[in-house]
Amino acid sequence: MAVTRLIAVNGNSGAYTAVSATIPARTVEIVEDGSVAAQGLEVRYPADGFATTNTVPYGQEPINITGAGKDGLAGLPAQNSTEPDGFNYRPADVYCQVRSATATATTVRVVETETT
Repeated sequence: MAVTRLIAVNGNSGAYTAVSATIPARTVEIVEDGSVAAQGLEVRYPADGFATTNTVPYGQEPINITGAGKDGLAGLPAQNSTEPDGFNYRPADVYCQVRSATATATTVRVVETETT
């Protein structure tokens, strides 16, 4: 099963938008949506604490994120559970943070897939 959603992102002077898991996904594809003029994307990843900004010019997309390790998951959604000792919460994993590579805001299409 795949989940597709559109996310509005800021221009390059605005804040980054977190792209978080909504399903237990094994692969994730992020690309600028064709509903707006192509801008390119600035992307930061959690592996280095979102410290390094990578620029992905339009045409070099999609950004593909795949799961690693023995479970092969790229990310998990938020999880709520009531335990005998109280309420426990786990926030959704963040695949990456994105914003437009230009001053113009854009929209990205995110496709999360459960199986490879």
